[in-house]
Amino acid sequence: MKTITISAMFALLTMATFAQNICPGSFKRNNGNGTCNGLGELRLNFPSGCPTNAPIVDSVFIDGIKTNVTFNLPETSHCGGQNGYISYCVTSGNMPPTNFWTIFFHVDGGDNYNCTVSSTTSGILAVKYYSFDASVSGNAVICNWVTEEEINNNYFELERSFDGVNYNTAAIVFSAESNSGTVESYKYKDNATILQNKSIVYYRIKQVDKDGGASYSKVVTVRLKADAISSLQLSPNPFTEKLIIKVDAVENAPVVTRIINTTGQIVATAKSTISKGPNNVQIANLNALSKGIYVVQVLINGVVTGNQKVIKN
Repeated sequence: MKTITISAMFALLTMATFAQNICPGSFKRNNGNGTCNGLGELRLNFPSGCPTNAPIVDSVFIDGIKTNVTFNLPETSHCGGQNGYISYCVTSGNMPPTNFWTIFFHVDGGDNYNCTVSSTTSGILAVKYYSFDASVSGNAVICNWVTEEEINNNYFELERSFDGVNYNTAAIVFSAESNSGTVESYKYKDNATILQNKSIVYYRIKQVDKDGGASYSKVVTVRLKADAISSLQLSPNPFTEKLIIKVDAVENAPVVTRIINTTGQIVATAKSTISKGPNNVQIANLNALSKGIYVVQVLINGVVTGNQKVIKN
């Protein structure tokens, strides 16, 4: 059995030896508005018609990290003609809120493969946002958002997450009810006690239509505690065989350093423990990496504390 890696964004160029619809063109997520017995639903859209053998979803990855969401077997009743889709009901976990997923599939009696797929709702919202931001104020977080246009909008759910994947409702904020091109401003002060024990929090807005449909804003990140590092330097840049990451830490802590390519894949990882003060973290044996631009990401205590671009010669 062979393994194939295909990106849906380059499907027309890279799938000459496979059926053109082996990867979905896009996906939609439905958080349970009457489908799948109230559970979440994933719809994979196939503009050229569904594949002959419906793919089974094995796992979903975001930025190289496996999520906790799992899906039932495919349901293909909507595959007729052009623009058909395959539906999958969520069996456990939560669908990630980001707009690009790497989905690993298998086909009964066939190949394993994966596709990087974009959401059809990315940037297309019933509410047009002018701005959305959040900032720390004492022991609370102030969330502000401004809309330029609201169409059929019912209310907002401000959702909070501490891992960037699993979200819970922090507040429900009613629409201004103008549902027009008038600029409207909203504000919520999140002073939940749980914030006091966290170092980072993520917020997004779930906009709910009057007909029950929903769409999501971008995600904003708020750091609740002081940074775990006071400085971060990379050398050499450009690099060829190895990278040295100079980290000035404010405490002893475990650190994970990742190198991520332009498609969001993690191509190298190093784990170590740093001490308070200056540290050198090295990632070696990088000769095999293709020339180009990468991002070095540093996580301390599981929290992203720094991202810097580097060039591979």
